Amino acid sequence: MRPIKDPSFDPSDDLRRAGSQLDVISYLVVAIFVILAGRLWYLQVMNTKFYDERAKQNRERILPIPARRGTIFDRNGNELVTSQSMFNIVISRDEAFSKLDFDELAHQLVSNLDIDPEWLKHRLEAAKYEAKWESIVVKELATPKDVAWVEAHSYEFPMILAERAPRRFYRYSTMAAHALGYVGEVDKKELNDPKSQFSSENGFKLGDIIGKAGIERQYNEILMGKDGERRVLVDSKGHIKSEINRVEPVPGRDLYTTLDLNIQKLAEEQTDSMPAGRGVIVMADPNNGEIFALVSHPAYDPNLFSLRAKTDAGKDEIIHLQEDPDKPLFNRVIQGTYPPGSTWKLMTAVAALNEGIIDEKTRIQDGGIQVGDYFMRSMSHLGFPDVVTAIAFSSDGFFYRLGLKMGPDPFEKWMKIFHFGELTGIDLPREAIGIKPTRAAKRREVENILKRQKREKGEEWKPKDDERVEKLAQWTAFDMVNSAFGQGRNALTPIQLLRYVNGLAIGGKMHTPHLFLRSAAGIDRKGDKYDAAVYPDKNIFEVPMTPLAREIVKKGMWGAVSGRGTGYAANVDGFDVCGKTGTAQMVSTDKATKKTQDHAWFMGFAPRDKPELGWVILTENAGQGGRQSAPRAKPILEDYYRRTRRITTEEIKAETKAEK
Repeated sequence: MRPIKDPSFDPSDDLRRAGSQLDVISYLVVAIFVILAGRLWYLQVMNTKFYDERAKQNRERILPIPARRGTIFDRNGNELVTSQSMFNIVISRDEAFSKLDFDELAHQLVSNLDIDPEWLKHRLEAAKYEAKWESIVVKELATPKDVAWVEAHSYEFPMILAERAPRRFYRYSTMAAHALGYVGEVDKKELNDPKSQFSSENGFKLGDIIGKAGIERQYNEILMGKDGERRVLVDSKGHIKSEINRVEPVPGRDLYTTLDLNIQKLAEEQTDSMPAGRGVIVMADPNNGEIFALVSHPAYDPNLFSLRAKTDAGKDEIIHLQEDPDKPLFNRVIQGTYPPGSTWKLMTAVAALNEGIIDEKTRIQDGGIQVGDYFMRSMSHLGFPDVVTAIAFSSDGFFYRLGLKMGPDPFEKWMKIFHFGELTGIDLPREAIGIKPTRAAKRREVENILKRQKREKGEEWKPKDDERVEKLAQWTAFDMVNSAFGQGRNALTPIQLLRYVNGLAIGGKMHTPHLFLRSAAGIDRKGDKYDAAVYPDKNIFEVPMTPLAREIVKKGMWGAVSGRGTGYAANVDGFDVCGKTGTAQMVSTDKATKKTQDHAWFMGFAPRDKPELGWVILTENAGQGGRQSAPRAKPILEDYYRRTRRITTEEIKAETKAEK
């Protein structure tokens, strides 16, 4: 049976629908073609430079060549700090994070190169967010075994490389550690601090080795060189095929310090026998402030930070140093603050002589004195000494009464003239200011105590509290007596006392104590050229001592040593040694323990008329300065005198025989 034909069927409709579908497909093809063409145009025309660089990166690598840090010498050219060639284990950033499982890489490094897993984890995590350097240092001071493993597995792990790098080496271990300082890797806190000299804004990056303390930090811009680089071709697996070009590193500039190795060694030996194991010896040229020796005891080995800081044993050593109650990392010369004791009497004498309050004939009673509710004892009993005798034999009673006679106004005036309570400007970081005994200092102390008490009780400060401060902060006779001989609210750094005694040695001219002597010419890390440089002493000032004050101070200090006074233990025949002892009380005598015994001071200069050497010696918690610190000066002074005068052993024996 034939199907009935649909009368509404029209073949032309099918043709029209088919044509419409073909049109849509045609448009889609054209659109896809346009998109592809546009994309190709974008990639090949608009972003040619970008993708050309990406293509180069796929076959080129930039490997940094660390610059050697400048060598540090003493004043006579003896090498103190240098850089030795050692190996670092590094990994290529791109290869490590794109072509190898992160955990697998860490496993290989920890298992085969004896790297601490926790440290490595933090190092690699931090590396993900660092800037565009190619290499990440994962182990410094690599052993021959480490290097051999890396070379043997270079095909499996081409991203792990052994690179030569300079490593800081301190030739004399702990000697002059607080002067020289140490180096370490710049940390994120410094990088992110715009005020830091090591901020990223100043061109530093994570991984840079910088000075962390001492001269290393103070003169980092001189000592730090400019890194070079190798541009190499690698294959698809990261294996180096050839070197395209090389930019050699520019080494840091060499630096000559004012230190004298002979004096430094002898000074170090004298601190080794200090009863409490803590103290200071610092010696300098009074005529220009150049420091010959700087010892803060106990000390540390700077090699720990540059050679062993990332080993387990090294980390344990550093923790031990940080927790040591004797604070070996603490630079007592510039950061320790101590009551100056009787060394301060010279300032009181200079002030009184210049103000005309006393003269060379003035005699004042020695011995203890009742001041209000306090009886001030005296360690000396000289009757009615003049000022020269009072200095030579360290009369307490003389200076108690002189302080009362002088009063606070001229006393504070001369502290300001001497620049006490100010930084000396020594070229070492983190110098402390200390405290000078003034009425303002007492007021601040009282106010701070009361405010702390109010905070602890949750109370607010009120106007009547200001009145209470004024009443409690009244400057009393006890304050004046206590301050006049170096106790009370008086805390100075040894470096401040050194500037002070050096100024007294040459009649009042105060030079800035410093360690920089000169630097070689060269190029810094930014590529700027520099000529050879010497220390520019811009902070010289004058203490206007009268001729009488100068002469009396010298007579008294000469009498203290060469005239058989309190510092006679430092006497060196023929050298005309001048000095002043000091015994600084920490707590009252009846409460003193081994840890709170008096500090022992001895400061001075020699020879008397043309000083060449000035010094300050502090023996912590040891007792009297004449017994503990003056004897430590003698071997150093004897050696200096005989060496500079070229006195032979035979001549010394002949002198000794003649004396007998």
